[in-house]
Amino acid sequence: MSTVIARAGAAFFVVGALLLIWLAAGSYAPARDGLRLLAAKDDPVALAEAGLDQTLTPARFARGLDDALDAGDDDLARSFVELGRARGLALAAAQQARLAAVEARAKERTVEDFADGFLHGTRDNVAAVAGALTGDLTGYGDLRDLWREGEKIKRGEAPDELVIGLATAGLALSVATLSSVGAILPARSGLTLLKGAQRTGRLSRPLTKSLVAASAKAIDREALAAGMTAAGRLDVAAARAAAARVVRPGPLMTFRALGEDAALLWRRAGARGVTDALALVEDGAELRKAARLAAARGGATRAILATLGRGAIVFGGLTAAAVEALIAFAASLLGLALLAQRFGFWLGRLA
Repeated sequence: MSTVIARAGAAFFVVGALLLIWLAAGSYAPARDGLRLLAAKDDPVALAEAGLDQTLTPARFARGLDDALDAGDDDLARSFVELGRARGLALAAAQQARLAAVEARAKERTVEDFADGFLHGTRDNVAAVAGALTGDLTGYGDLRDLWREGEKIKRGEAPDELVIGLATAGLALSVATLSSVGAILPARSGLTLLKGAQRTGRLSRPLTKSLVAASAKAIDREALAAGMTAAGRLDVAAARAAAARVVRPGPLMTFRALGEDAALLWRRAGARGVTDALALVEDGAELRKAARLAAARGGATRAILATLGRGAIVFGGLTAAAVEALIAFAASLLGLALLAQRFGFWLGRLA
């Protein structure tokens, strides 16, 4: 009888151990991925890599590239090519032919986009941003925007407070750029990108709200009125002199930091990479994370943002499945430990 009991007890422990090992094995991979995301929550580069490992399948890559080509977005398509190269994913022959055709059409628009950027400050490709930056550095672009907002006020319409804030801060930084022999040029160019994104409706709503609040604190209204009067006369010198008084020094440093982060995004991810990021981030801290991601991943940044959205820069919490996997894995390990303890006690009693 004792032999039968011993065999039954041994079988119980073996079956229990096998079940717990099976549970641990099944939950290990999702639990590992969840822990990796938790560890990377404050590092946008590691967070993006963890997200891509979980989501960027060959089918997802091909779909993202096809969507970019369908939209005629040659810059995003090249970003997917760079991301694919880094992760061992290749283009199909048909996709290569479509990419060449899209790039050829984009080259034909270069002169038109530069002129549009200089005159109107719209569009978001390299040529258009170069035109907009040229206009802003000369003072023309910011004066144009202040004049437009001033005309709205004269007509009794509500002006765009953020455009006013960015234009006046831009004029102030233009003066500082000239006096610093270009040391503040990145911040100045970044404000041009922010202003262009606002004019084309590409800023996220939370970021717009926070920047409008910052603009309200930053601007001296009396000096602004003088500056807008000068803008109406297209008097660049007077407008720049007024701009030096319009934006208070403390808030101006906030705009400068935002401009520098946007400029870093531009250098590493391109003009459209900036607008993609500005459509996702909700405050200056998140914009800095996006800039850190762009500094590390360069041209692949747009494809990463298109694939992961805000998940590329902000930890949104674990999914229910990941939480369940972590609980199951921890429970299986605890169960194995308890089972091993009980097995040891059982062997001791047999002896």
